[in-house]
Amino acid sequence: MKNLIFVLLYIWITSVSYSQQNDSIYYRLDQIVIQANKRLSKTSKAYKLLKLNDSVIVNNLESFTSLLRFNSPIYFREFGQGGTSSPSFRGTSASNTAVIWNGININSINNGQTSFNSLTVGLYDELDVRSGGGSIEFGSGAIGGTIHLNDVLDFLEKNKLKHLINTTFSSFSTINTLYKVKYSSSNYALNFGVSYNRSENNYPFVNSEFRNTNGAYENYLIDFSNGYKLTDNFLLQFYTTYYHGDRLFSGELPNPTAANDKYIDINQRNLLSLRYSLKNLKIETRLAYLYDEYCFFDDKESDVFSFGRSDRFFSDATIDYTFKKINATLTSNTRWERVKGETDRIEYQFRTEVSQSFIFDHKIAYNFSYDIKIREDYNSDFNVPLSYAVGLKWKPFRSFFIRANNSKNYRVPTFNDLFWPGQGNPNLIPETSHQGELGIGFSTKNLFIDLAYFIIDAKNRIVWTPNGDPNRPGVWTPINLSKSLNQGIELSANIKYNAFKNFKTNLLLNYVYVNAKNTDREELLPFVPKHIANVNFSVSRSRWSLFYQQLFNDKIFTTESNSPNFIVDSFFVSNIGINYKLLQNKKQNLGIGIKVNNLLNTDYEIVQNRPMPGVNYNLNINYKF
Repeated sequence: MKNLIFVLLYIWITSVSYSQQNDSIYYRLDQIVIQANKRLSKTSKAYKLLKLNDSVIVNNLESFTSLLRFNSPIYFREFGQGGTSSPSFRGTSASNTAVIWNGININSINNGQTSFNSLTVGLYDELDVRSGGGSIEFGSGAIGGTIHLNDVLDFLEKNKLKHLINTTFSSFSTINTLYKVKYSSSNYALNFGVSYNRSENNYPFVNSEFRNTNGAYENYLIDFSNGYKLTDNFLLQFYTTYYHGDRLFSGELPNPTAANDKYIDINQRNLLSLRYSLKNLKIETRLAYLYDEYCFFDDKESDVFSFGRSDRFFSDATIDYTFKKINATLTSNTRWERVKGETDRIEYQFRTEVSQSFIFDHKIAYNFSYDIKIREDYNSDFNVPLSYAVGLKWKPFRSFFIRANNSKNYRVPTFNDLFWPGQGNPNLIPETSHQGELGIGFSTKNLFIDLAYFIIDAKNRIVWTPNGDPNRPGVWTPINLSKSLNQGIELSANIKYNAFKNFKTNLLLNYVYVNAKNTDREELLPFVPKHIANVNFSVSRSRWSLFYQQLFNDKIFTTESNSPNFIVDSFFVSNIGINYKLLQNKKQNLGIGIKVNNLLNTDYEIVQNRPMPGVNYNLNINYKF
């Protein structure tokens, strides 16, 4: 708490001092500029990189899960609205999806995941989604894909101060609000944001007498970053974020009223970066400290709880050298990480990781480029295999491209996998995957299409199953599956068209087909829908815009045996909304929006026996100045 107070005091003093120096405030309409991180873009030429822009985000401000579910090819397992929500790419697990905050993998060392209902939409400057393996750059867990959350510090010749206030009022006594400020000058930049979210979340189940009982939640998040140019060559940057969440765990059918538990979680992330640039050479050193803590109460009225906490200490050095004559870059990254974690049932466990990676990026001609990546890891607990990736992109015609990549990636077992009392398995080994992808696409100003075939051949995949240990029948334990094979296609498209002189239309489409099997048993992997599709259509004229969203989620099996008695049915869900800009000029932009979720009042579940809300409403007010 003392650290939080110090950070807030520092933010206030810094903001006041620099705002007093700003004699003339400059305003822009596009307050949030969404663009992929330069290094990420440079090393992702052979991959599909989806950039979610401001116009997409403003239509999905209620939650990060909703934003990505309706605008990306990612499948989310959400334990009822507002509950734990975990993403997965291409039939892989949530632990095979790496969440990257300002270049650092923030998945929990305890469970290997990040819950997306603990993140706030609109608080980050960049939101990028990359499909495909990424263990070279981001380490353990980056098998199916990566999701990137970045704070951008802008340095501009003229001083600029920009503000964003957003508030969303929703059904079931729900409110989401955030404030964000960005200051820019020639040698100093500052970002500060704070969000608060609260909901009774007591929605009635469709076609049922029950409600979502014990589902209330409340959380706040503080995000701060600043950067200072020490000289023309040296840049010092500091990033920090603090989250505190308090939520109840809702019950499940057939007796949702029996739920009475509570969960409190806290996390803090800190990153210090020093960059040096000189002609062909760039050097960056980083230090980071990440802290996570949770308390679980079986009885929300009781003071008795179980707990877990973890500390991560991280440092690395990255050297980029550009060979201008051949238009190539060689990047070296040396990384050290020390983690420790404990729960009330597990004594402190320690793990040390050291890695060395190299990336060679070469643009042979204006229409052809390739990269080669390699990484060697030392892990104090496991023998981690060598990781590699090779990718290329070719544009035989001006608007047509072909891309391909092949990689080997890995995930090491988490502390929960290994040590959870009565359920952990200390004999687990790291899972590995070989994967390949071949994609073709077409890109112009008003049309973008990317169609890819992918295959993921995984060995020793870590899966929790109720019959994993014959000595503990009926107890959920993690095991290494001998082999699994995921293959399918992934399609993304964006079509823009001006129907009439003053009307602009925009169509976004994502579709994924996945055939994921346990090759030992020739049965489908549980919790993997074969088909996922979402469509977003919008039309705008002057200050008005109308949008429609449609999601299809195929059925899933919930058991390894593919029992027909344990299936979550497929469903269609649609939303519709309208936005109007009450004020629009060079200095200010004030908009209001109304959205109807689950327009047709569909009765559906994402997790078995946990119904999602029927028709519900959002009112959004968005002010930029």
